[in-house]
Amino acid sequence: MIKSSILKSVVLITGCKLLISCAQFVPPTGGKKDETPPKLISSIPKAEQKNYKEKTISLEFDELVDVTSLRQELLIIPEAEGTYDIRSKSNTVILKFDKAFKDSTTYTLNFRKGIKDLNERNESRNLKLVFSTGSNIDSLKIGGNVKGLLSNQPILEAHVALYKLQDSLDLKKTKPDYFIKTDSAGNYQFENLKSGKYRIYAFMDKNSNLKYDTKTEAIGFRNDTINLNKNLSGINILMANANNEKPKNQKVLPRAEDYTILYDKSIKSFEVKFENKNDSIPYYGEGKELKFYNSTQRTDTLKVNITVADSSGNALTYLQKIKFREPEKKKKEKREYLTFTVKPKTGEELDKKVKYEINFDTPIQTFDTNKFKILSDTIREEKLETSNFTWNKSKTKLIINKEIKAEREVKIEMGRGVFINIKGDSSDKQNLKYPILKTENYGLIEGSFEEKKTNKIIQIINDKYEVIAEQTAKDKFLFINIKPGIYLLRVIKDKNENGYWDAGNVEKNIQPEEVQFYEEPIRLKANFEVRGLVIK
Repeated sequence: MIKSSILKSVVLITGCKLLISCAQFVPPTGGKKDETPPKLISSIPKAEQKNYKEKTISLEFDELVDVTSLRQELLIIPEAEGTYDIRSKSNTVILKFDKAFKDSTTYTLNFRKGIKDLNERNESRNLKLVFSTGSNIDSLKIGGNVKGLLSNQPILEAHVALYKLQDSLDLKKTKPDYFIKTDSAGNYQFENLKSGKYRIYAFMDKNSNLKYDTKTEAIGFRNDTINLNKNLSGINILMANANNEKPKNQKVLPRAEDYTILYDKSIKSFEVKFENKNDSIPYYGEGKELKFYNSTQRTDTLKVNITVADSSGNALTYLQKIKFREPEKKKKEKREYLTFTVKPKTGEELDKKVKYEINFDTPIQTFDTNKFKILSDTIREEKLETSNFTWNKSKTKLIINKEIKAEREVKIEMGRGVFINIKGDSSDKQNLKYPILKTENYGLIEGSFEEKKTNKIIQIINDKYEVIAEQTAKDKFLFINIKPGIYLLRVIKDKNENGYWDAGNVEKNIQPEEVQFYEEPIRLKANFEVRGLVIK
């Protein structure tokens, strides 16, 4: 029995030793994460190699790599002709081009985030390959920054494009000789450029065709030609939308009651002339729409000469034939009240110098002023004159200006039928109440301009770049009753004094009107005045 117990103990001890011995071969778990990016060991061609004539580029790394996103990330400057295939095997990447590189040209391949290690997806950093098909490596540089003209914010991944100087340059058809994308701070830097004369542009290449699309892509440019015979820095560009194409008639929407024309861009002005004066019917234009109303129940075709122009003065003139749809068989007519919107909205505070706006979607034919009343503090009726009411040309907007004596509340009463539109629809009774604005809940912003000759549009904008208030001035500005908040001051130098910002013309080398920002955000508190601002 004693021998048997000893034997069992030896077996158990030996088994434990074997288990311990086996455990020593298990690799440890956990540990520090691999954050080392792939390292380039060798390349064909070598860095800054000259007289390279082959159509294949090979890169060898110190570990297995993933090139899934390389085609989207790789920038070849200047652009290589033809197409190329990407092959990856183990730790080697091969680019095979179907056409030879241009002779006597320095090429830069910027791999950006296109090469990662296979396990942790660590991106290669600042990986570039420069080589030349000639006997020299071009070494000149151009650098700068790109911002939004109307936002003063850096633009990420704007295409900065260099074009060799030529007699006629069509950005919509010509690809740049060199291009690069801006980083998150809006900075760009061209390297390995050939000396010469260039034009420089920056645009948002949304469709990645390296050509400027005037309709959808913002653009910025420098007026002067760049004479590149030394390294240049501080070549900054401001970008903005500058669609200088004529407006286009996209489609029409004929109905029995109205006929709507839709354009491809917002329209600043409309001019309408009926070929037969007896055919004249009401019309209304706003935004991208021009609408004609069948107020006389016409069924024949009308001919109208139309001129529409955008904010830059690009105009389209054409003949439009208008044919309303046949009305459907009349059902029992259900009279509906016409609708409208008001500004300020019901319940919002109203200043004692009332500016009240009413907008209609159909022109108004009749306005009964006797049914429109303004009551101060519910009981005191304010006397209204014809001069207090202003209509727009198409009678779709009514503005009421009146200084009142209310201390607590304003009540606007509109009796039934105060408005009747061209279709015969009338308005329902409305009683709208507004508290009087208390100045202690608002702030004031006041300042002046160092330059006092040019006409300026000064705007208070919020963090969404929405205009909260604006006014025109040459030397001083004063904004009262501004809600507390953080604002920017934006100044448009309105040289032609047309009251709005002009986008310029890229084709004619005309810069947009200059836009300036006050250097610091304005932090406005309730019952607080910000005075003495000077915009230089």
